[in-house]
Amino acid sequence: MLTANYSELANKLNQILDQDRVHTDYLRRVAWGTDASFYQKRPQIVVHPKTESEVAASLAECHANKTPVTFRAAGTALCGQAISDSILMVAGSGWDKYEVLDGGARMKLQAGVIGAKVNQVLNPLGWKFGPDPATIASAMVSGIVANNASGMNCGTHHNAYRLIESARIVMANGFVLDTASEASRKEFTAKHPEVIKGIEQIRDEIAADEEMTARIKRKYSIKNVTGFGMNSFVDFHDPFDIMLRLMVGSEGTLGFLSEVTMKSVVKSSHSASAMVYFDSLRGACEAIVELRKDAFDETNAAELLDNFALKAVAASKYETPDFLADIHKDVTAVLFETFGMSQEEIDANIAKMTAIMAKHGLYKPAEFTQVGSEIANMWAIRKAVFPLAGSMRPAGTSCIIEDIAFPIEVLPQATIDLQNLSFEHGYNDAVIYGHALEGNYHVIFSQDFSTQAEIDRFDNFMAAVVELVATKYDGSLKAEHGTGFGMAAFVEKEWGSNIYNMMKRVKQVMDPSGILNPGVIINDDPHCHSKGFKPLPKVHDLIDKCIECGFCEQHCVAHSLTMSPRQRTAVARVMKTLETTGKEPEVLADLKANYPYYAMDTCAADGLCKLGCPMGIDTGKFIKKQRAKYATSMDKKIANFTANQYDNLEGVARFALGATDIARAVIGEGGMGAVTGLARKIMPGMPIPQWTEGMPKRGKALPEMSTKGDTKAVYFPACLNRMLGTAPSNKDQRSIPETIKSLFEKANIEMLCGEKPQGLCCGQSWESYGHDEQADRKSDELSKWLLEVSNNGEHPILVETTACLERMRRACDKRLNMLGPEEFAMQFMVDKLDITKIEEKIAVHPTCTCRKMGIVDDLVGLAKLCASDVVVPERDKVGCCGMAGNRGMNYPELNAHGLRNLKAETKDKGCTSGYSVSATCEIGLTTHSGIPYKNILTLLDKASKAKA
Repeated sequence: MLTANYSELANKLNQILDQDRVHTDYLRRVAWGTDASFYQKRPQIVVHPKTESEVAASLAECHANKTPVTFRAAGTALCGQAISDSILMVAGSGWDKYEVLDGGARMKLQAGVIGAKVNQVLNPLGWKFGPDPATIASAMVSGIVANNASGMNCGTHHNAYRLIESARIVMANGFVLDTASEASRKEFTAKHPEVIKGIEQIRDEIAADEEMTARIKRKYSIKNVTGFGMNSFVDFHDPFDIMLRLMVGSEGTLGFLSEVTMKSVVKSSHSASAMVYFDSLRGACEAIVELRKDAFDETNAAELLDNFALKAVAASKYETPDFLADIHKDVTAVLFETFGMSQEEIDANIAKMTAIMAKHGLYKPAEFTQVGSEIANMWAIRKAVFPLAGSMRPAGTSCIIEDIAFPIEVLPQATIDLQNLSFEHGYNDAVIYGHALEGNYHVIFSQDFSTQAEIDRFDNFMAAVVELVATKYDGSLKAEHGTGFGMAAFVEKEWGSNIYNMMKRVKQVMDPSGILNPGVIINDDPHCHSKGFKPLPKVHDLIDKCIECGFCEQHCVAHSLTMSPRQRTAVARVMKTLETTGKEPEVLADLKANYPYYAMDTCAADGLCKLGCPMGIDTGKFIKKQRAKYATSMDKKIANFTANQYDNLEGVARFALGATDIARAVIGEGGMGAVTGLARKIMPGMPIPQWTEGMPKRGKALPEMSTKGDTKAVYFPACLNRMLGTAPSNKDQRSIPETIKSLFEKANIEMLCGEKPQGLCCGQSWESYGHDEQADRKSDELSKWLLEVSNNGEHPILVETTACLERMRRACDKRLNMLGPEEFAMQFMVDKLDITKIEEKIAVHPTCTCRKMGIVDDLVGLAKLCASDVVVPERDKVGCCGMAGNRGMNYPELNAHGLRNLKAETKDKGCTSGYSVSATCEIGLTTHSGIPYKNILTLLDKASKAKA
């Protein structure tokens, strides 16, 4: 329960925000209490403001109540700076507006724009986003800037500190400062003269101290984000310019970055990469030092992967050379990249770089590539090292990552010292990897926090690392991941008391009430780094390797509606911990009561999370297991009955749909929606679908399933297309089987269908509810039928629904050559048809299974053969539709959330019809777009005729 103070504050925040954006229930507090770090806190209140004015009003209320606030965007930070035990303010989803300026030379960006999206917009214009952290596909602009996250290419010359031009900053008391506006600056000066005066005093004191100024310059000659950016006071004079740069790397402790304007970086037209293998760690480091000294302009990146990193990579899903399995224990890899504006420049760069590398003991000759797919694979491997290494930790232990930088001239010996230090403290499998060209390493190791002895070992190791980095080599204890809680206790150790006291004054000047992210960067507790560890108990083999990095979230349709895959895992772990310890029974009871809806009912279980996960974890599979676990004995009986009686139930379903057709004709679409809506309210536990205008009519009886032709192919009509017809809004009222028969006839293909497939099903419906036994039984029945009709796989099989196809490829006999509609059309129909593009702007929706199976290009390619103008909404606007079979009917909020941008991306852009490859998806697409959707083969049939 909330204390009186937080309860009163929650009521006030409810008046500022919609009530459904202020969360005080245990489940969502626990879910949002995790991020990518190895720390965990439980916020008292989670708020989701949508606008800058809501942030300002909420902050003003918290300021008046002296209540701490922490800001969060994507939650990919690694040092605990995005978690809170007070108010957590989430500004990610919905904060995604941007404006391209000066043809791409600059961009204005809201807080929640994903870094990769910035590049997606800029790259075609010849520009790119400066910062390039490994998390760029998930991390958001405000987090990247607030942490001064850099990455593999940007070094210190293209980081946020160098490229930021202006920002809109919401101060602790709610005042909004626009550093680009002279009027805003004047208003701020008039209302907060003490802030301006405080900044100027610190600036002047530093300028007057030559030794302090020199130390600050020296410390920032390498990557450094330990503490506040004190180089702001050396590099700039105007107090607003200083404040703007202080916000970079401030980790939410000085204000909220609502919007930033950033300079872009020119994108080179040519590039080449090489994963180069050295005989030793020292040799690799010595090569990098020489490249930095004599070929810095040519060497744009040098990413070191030590022997333990290579072991993690070799065991992953990525394509790696076979010889990695047999390398000796000292082999070290460095991923090099070089840019140029011409092929001649690239060739010259490679020649110079390889000549230097050859002097330092190569295990294999250096081989650069300019093949896009090969480059993408190498960099995907590099970006995945952290989660891959983390996945190899023993179950139940935490994955720790540290982030340091050495002066480049000491890199070889410092690297050896760091490795030896890991061994001395018992971390014999610690991974060292990172941006070696900048002297910046990340160290990954597994840590058990269940005993005091293990906690002491961690403390001793951290103290030794601090001594090595900060004292022996005068390096950076944090180079790019932020100080957070993890290194706050050692800021003074690195910087010395004088500069650390200046940092404390910065905090006092800009956040005098101390409500913004207290304990981060400035923390008087010498043991703050060894408290609040995230428990990672064993829950299930399917998710135990998850390190909660959050890479999955951008692929999840339910993220920001209910829960993301990371949050489903995190809450499951907290429940397991509470069950084991017996602590907080009221919290456990609340989690168990609410977990089914938030985690299971609104999970599409489509497996897209697997695409974002470097370890390939499919949280949907875990959720299906949970559904089976929560299933009642009646649920299991129903599953068994429907599997046994499916042929009869097809007839019942068609009869019921016929009855609804009559009701629809009598009371209209609005009446049907009202009736089902009322029924859902009266009987909330019953699976009553919400009626929409996209609902199809009863399906027609299957046509005679035979055609004549010079080639043979099997057509398996999915059960849904045997039962469902088309929505009334569709001009073409033919069933999908009728359309496909027409195409077979025009393409001169003999259709093989054996006996009508009444009762046959791939099993997907049962699998999605966790009823694996029944699902497998249905798959086996279908597999036997297909083998018989295809003559044991001799003839190709058309499956017009990709969700069914994906299941069939996993569960049916591997001799069967099963193809989706787009694949089948491109391979067996297109060349046999005369196709004339229809003069129409159409929309195409790649389903989740299209993305998983890698056949999106076939789908879009087929559409472009058939229509003059094809629109495919960007995945960040329209991804998974949330229908997930019948789930989007039973939980229409999931479908509505997934397609909230669809109309703006299709109908509002002039599209008059849409096409996809799944009957249920097409129901939701039709409902939320305002245009009719049908199977892609309908488009092909419309645009084609038989060749003369």
